[in-house]
Amino acid sequence: MFFQDVGVSPTICLHHSTSIVGLATCLDQFTVPPALYDPLSYDLAQPIGSQREDWKDLTTRLLSVDGNCSITPIPLSLKGIYAVEPFQNYCVLYESTSPCGNYLKGWGYIIVPSTQRGISRNVHISAPHPGYDMGTVQQAASIFSLTGSRSLLVAGRDRRAFLDPSDCIQPSSPSQSYYKTDPAHNDVS
Repeated sequence: MFFQDVGVSPTICLHHSTSIVGLATCLDQFTVPPALYDPLSYDLAQPIGSQREDWKDLTTRLLSVDGNCSITPIPLSLKGIYAVEPFQNYCVLYESTSPCGNYLKGWGYIIVPSTQRGISRNVHISAPHPGYDMGTVQQAASIFSLTGSRSLLVAGRDRRAFLDPSDCIQPSSPSQSYYKTDPAHNDVS
């Protein structure tokens, strides 16, 4: 499935995917691609006001869900940007906006089992490099579903979405580059 058409929302992934790996593969198509951001668009994509704290609170509530995904209401600062929906035996917190076929913000998505009994390991799986490292999103989703892990967190931006160097971690050699949109090398993104 390729849904890069204008007007197509990531919500379609929840309605057409048949597995967690399929869902992750579909959502990965909306990842903010390399070199999309310039300084202004990058700044506009960053959390403002209470959004960072509301995101943290929402993910904490999502980790405690037990049988009903809808008990995790979207805070006002995230309404219109994010949604929580059930998918099979999981709850999915995902960015629901995608003008021009890419996530508007690119903050990523989280999948958790919809019941506490669906968790067999208190392990959190992540895929910090969607798009760029081919197959890592699918591998992370597969490990998450096969192991009964507590959560899956997938970044919503390619690590090269904004080609401005990270201020957080400096590369060990001049030939390496770490960018502001690389969550493995920048604690702000």
